[in-house]
Amino acid sequence: MEKIFKKITTITAINYIVLIIIFLIIFLIKDNGERLASRVLSTNILLGSTIFSIALPILFRTGFYNKSYKNKKLKKNEYFVMKLLIIISVFIGSLFALYAYYFPILKYHLYLSFLFGLWGLYSVIPSKRIYEKDIITYMVEK
Repeated sequence: MEKIFKKITTITAINYIVLIIIFLIIFLIKDNGERLASRVLSTNILLGSTIFSIALPILFRTGFYNKSYKNKKLKKNEYFVMKLLIIISVFIGSLFALYAYYFPILKYHLYLSFLFGLWGLYSVIPSKRIYEKDIITYMVEK
């Protein structure tokens, strides 16, 4: 089980590093001139950020919990797949937030996209305490 936790921690750290590098690149090349914001683009970015950072991780957690409840256990590799799907989903949601930062969108949608992206990133921070609770909650076999 410790190997799975180390893999999850490594994947999460790599995603964080990639997001920070992309943010720094966008920050350096971004033109701060006035551009017209598109309501359609703003809505789509906000929707993408919301779906990938909040909705899909909740859906994955609920689906895998129902599977573990029905089978009275969850295999190690299924738990790893669940965590991997959640991390990838949050990564894509955070990319939507960075996309919102680069392109001209409505300020309200920009702030919400960043808030949802940060909430998603916060929710996948690897922690021993959360990991131990997940093992109990999802009834992961040892």
